[in-house]
Amino acid sequence: MTGNTPTDPRRPLGSIVDIVGNLRLAWRLFLDRHVPLWVKAVPILSLVYLIWPFDLFSDPVLGLGQLDDVAVILIGMRLFISLCPPELVQRHRRRMFAGMSGDGTSADDVVDATYRVLDDVSLVGHEDASPLADNEAR
Repeated sequence: MTGNTPTDPRRPLGSIVDIVGNLRLAWRLFLDRHVPLWVKAVPILSLVYLIWPFDLFSDPVLGLGQLDDVAVILIGMRLFISLCPPELVQRHRRRMFAGMSGDGTSADDVVDATYRVLDDVSLVGHEDASPLADNEAR
């Protein structure tokens, strides 16, 4: 199946955008007073693991030691969002994406108007076709 699904391997930047969107959502939920405190402990514990001196993988190989840190943060973020009340998650998602069109532009970037195409060749030789001719005739 082809298309623009989040698991589509042809959109590597899409997954980064999804991660950033989930981080924004997690931050908004973390600041919401309707999220229970025990649920807010999940991202806090994820950050504690980040600064904890012991890792699941040691750091002798550059990159490998940081993978477990990234994995814990991403899993903690997903767990936190899934433990939040679903109606609250949906409300924050709607607010985050309100005014956004499908291509990522905001509704303020769109100009809704009608237009008329004028052919320059048909205007040559017609004095009344010029806007200046209207002003001069008055």
